[in-house]
Amino acid sequence: MGSGKISQADRTAMERESSLDKQIDDAAVQRYFDGADGTAPAAMSMMAHEYNLPSNAVAYRLGKELRTINPWLNGVSKSGRVLDVGCGAGNWVEIFALRYRSVIGVERSYAMVEDAKKRVSHLSNAQILQGDGRQDLPAGPFDLIFLGGLCMYLGDNDVVALLHSLKSRLSEGGTIILRESTVREGVQFAEGEYQAVYRSVERYQKLFGEAEISHVEVRRNGGYTCMEIAEEAVEFRRKWLPFLPKDSNLFGYLTWWLLRLASPITFWALPRALSGLNVAWPRLQNHFFKLNPTG
Repeated sequence: MGSGKISQADRTAMERESSLDKQIDDAAVQRYFDGADGTAPAAMSMMAHEYNLPSNAVAYRLGKELRTINPWLNGVSKSGRVLDVGCGAGNWVEIFALRYRSVIGVERSYAMVEDAKKRVSHLSNAQILQGDGRQDLPAGPFDLIFLGGLCMYLGDNDVVALLHSLKSRLSEGGTIILRESTVREGVQFAEGEYQAVYRSVERYQKLFGEAEISHVEVRRNGGYTCMEIAEEAVEFRRKWLPFLPKDSNLFGYLTWWLLRLASPITFWALPRALSGLNVAWPRLQNHFFKLNPTG
């Protein structure tokens, strides 16, 4: 899993939390990630599919994400065992398999599982299992457990229960790393075909506390921000230049590379300037959380 996106139609359905007990429609999430529309799972899992962004946009995001958490990963022994829960199309399973002794990826979506198996078929130390991360996890122990955007599809109670389950599968001194799409304050929901819950960093910190995890580090995910800016640029073009093709690989390619060419402004200076003016742009953020339950 781990798309972390809001489609143009679903943005209008996003609402502030009215009840902390509100739950995601589990069946809707399953249908979406099983790719009923024929979308390539690899593109879906990295946010590129609905905006015609090129494959190198995905590689750019992934590279920036890896650089962001690389100091954390360096703290895990190369002989360590890794569990990737909600592994999607297997991008991080492949990265971990090239770095550590063994990796197991667990994914609920059948379409994603098949794509992930193809991705890591050349790696003898990588295994992909089909299952629900809330109940179908291998026993462990694991030195690193990674969740690349799973909690945003779970209600609060499920998140806390999952964290307790993961803690029981960690080796002594082991680490859990989460990557989750976030909002600046409170909790918001995306409803419709694509469903997700977007929590603030503070809300995640509260859930970590409920799971009795106190050692937490947080890093902002700049790679995600770049993709989100590109998506919002595509939405702007679709809204204000309706005479242009809505779905065009050429325009998606041009949008991405124009943003890249001007990246000191578009990906760095402009978001910071708007933040200083209390303008929430891009609308979604993303953060990495490093949890050390036994630290």
